[in-house]
Amino acid sequence: MKKKYVVMFSVLIILSVLIYVCISKTKEEESNKTKPNVNTNGFLTLMLEQDDGTYKKTSASTWPGDGYAFNSELSGCERGGELVYDRETNIVKLISGGSDKCYVYFDLYNVAKITNVTNTKTTNSVTLTVTTEAGENPIDKYYFSKDDGNSYVESASQTYTFTELTPNTTYTFKVYAKDTLGYETNEETVQVTTNAYVNPVVNSITVTDTTTDSISISVSASGGTNNVATYYYSINNGTYSSSTSNTKTFTGLNKGTTYTIKVYVKDTNGVDSSVYTISAETINEIYLADVCSNGTNLATCIKNYYNEAGQEMSSIYYHTSSLANSAEDNSYRYAGAAPNNYVCFGSDAATCPSDNLYRIIGVFGSEVKLIKATSYGNYIWNSNNSNTWSSSSMETTLNSTYLSSLSSTWQNKIATHTWKVGGMARNNTYTAKQYYNVEVGSSSSSTIWSGKIGLIYVSDYGYAANNGYWTTAIYSYNSATTSNWLYLGSTEWTISPLLIENTKTPFIIFSSGTVDGAYNGVFMNHATRPSFYLISSTIYVSGSGTSSDPIRIN
Repeated sequence: MKKKYVVMFSVLIILSVLIYVCISKTKEEESNKTKPNVNTNGFLTLMLEQDDGTYKKTSASTWPGDGYAFNSELSGCERGGELVYDRETNIVKLISGGSDKCYVYFDLYNVAKITNVTNTKTTNSVTLTVTTEAGENPIDKYYFSKDDGNSYVESASQTYTFTELTPNTTYTFKVYAKDTLGYETNEETVQVTTNAYVNPVVNSITVTDTTTDSISISVSASGGTNNVATYYYSINNGTYSSSTSNTKTFTGLNKGTTYTIKVYVKDTNGVDSSVYTISAETINEIYLADVCSNGTNLATCIKNYYNEAGQEMSSIYYHTSSLANSAEDNSYRYAGAAPNNYVCFGSDAATCPSDNLYRIIGVFGSEVKLIKATSYGNYIWNSNNSNTWSSSSMETTLNSTYLSSLSSTWQNKIATHTWKVGGMARNNTYTAKQYYNVEVGSSSSSTIWSGKIGLIYVSDYGYAANNGYWTTAIYSYNSATTSNWLYLGSTEWTISPLLIENTKTPFIIFSSGTVDGAYNGVFMNHATRPSFYLISSTIYVSGSGTSSDPIRIN
């Protein structure tokens, strides 16, 4: 049905102030109520369309119900008064500042109705979906407002999403529609409060590892409205560093020190969590007992100790090809002034006798090499004028007299080992690595001896010093005595013969700390410290490795 354009005259309406004339169509849900009166004061004439398309003044005392539609194109005022249709209440408001003649028309027309408006929401958006009841013609456009009708957006779809809204804010939305002939439906109002924004949160921080100079943590964090994107870490109120990982290791710390660690996270929308704070302390010192348990292989314990405590804490150096100036034999050797490498050997007493204290030189393959912590006594190296180890008096002293002083139980803990005893030439410039190569390494003699008890190599002594001395000639180790735990303080025999023509002597460690040949020959009495390898099946029982709490073995 097309809208009509017919000029009709109504009664004069005298308006001295702003007048609102309500022309209301009763809503379906209010059908049980009495319709409001029309023109009870005789001022208005209501014009209704007839079946033949003409308009006729009605004498009805109530406004028309369903089947009529307000005709905005015909309705109006002669002197500029404005008729405003309130779609939400189906009321026509007449606004005028003086006397005027106004005309109001209703067409015979079945207008579509909005029966429901549903919504879905997020923190910053609301989606409205309109349900309509069909009229004479289909809906052509929908109109949506988020500001209580101050402005509208037009859409061909019955669904529209308002975005960029403020979280936790109540909006008054209004919706109406027009059919293909331009007739407007009723208007529905919906109030919706957007969801409150849920910030990300740091739930907990777990300290996963501590060393003397590092603290490692793992963070448990949860996203809120959006997922966690970035972690921010600070230690001792320092500058925050960012990471996409929930784990962090702080390095370069001081041992035995408590640090304040702070963490917050940021979500994908750039919103921060609150700051979570914990305190964590670096380890002051790690002992072998902290990483080893009763029943663990001793060699494995020492390797684990190195891996757990690190080189600085354990005083163990892993001699790989990547370790500068090392033996490159994959041994694990104690070095420095005072490592905790004491073992109680030859006694099961609750308090280990001082004479039964030994120290670990290192781990060689699967065997742990020990040396007596103090001198066994002063002995000659050989009663014959020879520096051949296998026939020396020292070999007999150690593998007969000393060995027989131990019970069979303890003797059986000592491995029969292959020693290189070919000796080497004197060179006052040789470092620990150079002595190792000519003594037992790639350049050594093929002379070997198989037995249980021997003495230390020159290279053992060289590598027992702090690694800062490994580039120093061992001949000049008098400067390294305070940094070498193997230094005894008295002149001491080694197992390595000195190979110089007409010279029958082994190398000795002088009381000054330097190493050279014993030019007084093999007949002198010097300090003797038995050294041997434990069988590879030796088991750790207890002990931290200190002299007061030495390692106990099975």
